[in-house]
Amino acid sequence: MSIVYSLISRGVTVFCEYTSQTGNFVQISRDILEKVEASNDATPIYNSYTYDDHVFHMIIHHGVYYVAMTTKDLERRIAFAFLEDIKAKFDEKYSEIVNTAVAYEMNKTFGKVLVERMEYYNNSPEADKVRKVRGEVDEVRQVMVENIERILDRGDKIELLVDKSGDLSEQATKFKRSAGQLQRKMWWANCRIQAIIVASVTFVIMIIVLGSTKCFGKC
Repeated sequence: MSIVYSLISRGVTVFCEYTSQTGNFVQISRDILEKVEASNDATPIYNSYTYDDHVFHMIIHHGVYYVAMTTKDLERRIAFAFLEDIKAKFDEKYSEIVNTAVAYEMNKTFGKVLVERMEYYNNSPEADKVRKVRGEVDEVRQVMVENIERILDRGDKIELLVDKSGDLSEQATKFKRSAGQLQRKMWWANCRIQAIIVASVTFVIMIIVLGSTKCFGKC
């Protein structure tokens, strides 16, 4: 459940991109950019395209494409929160030169931002909370998820390959976190069992003592 790859472009002219994994999705993203209808509308356009077990989420605004390829199980609100985040930061820095910029002109500078924000939205529990607080979930619900065949010819679609080795670190972190949570639950369960045992033994001892006392008084 993660953002695998992200890019920002003007049409097929990619300004910056980042991924920690390997695969053919970089080339596939170029094919998608060629097929998606360009838009210079003042109102942002939100699209999502399923591709095998992944989804390409996209915001198009003033001719600029903000794209994130994610695993299919990642919540769309998180994917679009990420895209809106990098869009705001990119607009702030490069809105005046975006129409004349050349390929990879911002890769060295803004690529670092993509790295940092992908790390945040992939790993921080606060990422989803921020989106909910801003109350923008309804906007994402209106985005229709379409199959990639809608924009690609059948002959253009090839198998999407992603090297899973890049996920090992993330999976190890999640496993460690889950193991810690399980350990804490087991500890609390053990404490409760011990408390019940102590209380039961104490109760039995009190009954025996009280019984012996009464017996001693009568005897």
